[in-house]
Amino acid sequence: MPPAASPPPRPRSLLPHEHGAWGQLAMPLLTGLAIGAPTAPALLLTAAVVLAFVAHEPLLVLLGQRGRRALELDGARARRWLVVLSLLAAGTGVAGLLLAPGAARRALLLPAALGVVVSLLILRRLEKTTAGEIGVAAALASAGWAVALAAGASRRAALAALLAWTLSFSASTLAVQVILIRVHSKGSVDPGRRHAVLAALLAVAAAGLSWAGLPGALALATAPPVLVSIAVCLGRFSPRRLRELGWALVGTSAVTLGILVVGLR
Repeated sequence: MPPAASPPPRPRSLLPHEHGAWGQLAMPLLTGLAIGAPTAPALLLTAAVVLAFVAHEPLLVLLGQRGRRALELDGARARRWLVVLSLLAAGTGVAGLLLAPGAARRALLLPAALGVVVSLLILRRLEKTTAGEIGVAAALASAGWAVALAAGASRRAALAALLAWTLSFSASTLAVQVILIRVHSKGSVDPGRRHAVLAALLAVAAAGLSWAGLPGALALATAPPVLVSIAVCLGRFSPRRLRELGWALVGTSAVTLGILVVGLR
């Protein structure tokens, strides 16, 4: 009997694979909606940001950054999804812009500029470096600023939330990068102390900004991820426990979210 034909390869998911990035997107958006009110322009802008984020994976496939095989097998499907998602993102974004107050429209210039920077990092394959990861985190966090203003939050509260998430995500990135660098260098390179100092400086920056007039919630909300980052940087965290680290970062993000919502409403 002839051998049974092997089943066709299962189509790859075209959703973004980076689980941490989902959290970096969701937490600032939830904060923006929670410290204000879920108005129509805020929800439309949120939808536009999420759709643009989901379009990131099809774009990577088309750029060949998921491998030649992914491009050959899924390139046509990725192209269709990219077109659909881009149109939906543009439609909801334009509607949100038309309905949003002027402050929210101006605030969108920041994520737009950071989006250009991230696109350049992707093209140069620098997205996974420490600087690249922090740039991506800042771009995702900045989207919550415009959403908060569209939701009716004060400029002071919206700015505090933006800075808190940018500093918090930067601290988490420093911790994850320490583990990855140790693994890739097989222990010959250990940036743990340097990254711990950088994480501590992020907490100092948050405290300084609060002391200068921004809400105290900024400093309080930044503290949990900074403390976890310092502990990971200075400890000998096993790469086999990356899942545990991921959950720890989710937990600290939830604490940060709670502090910001209570402190900024």
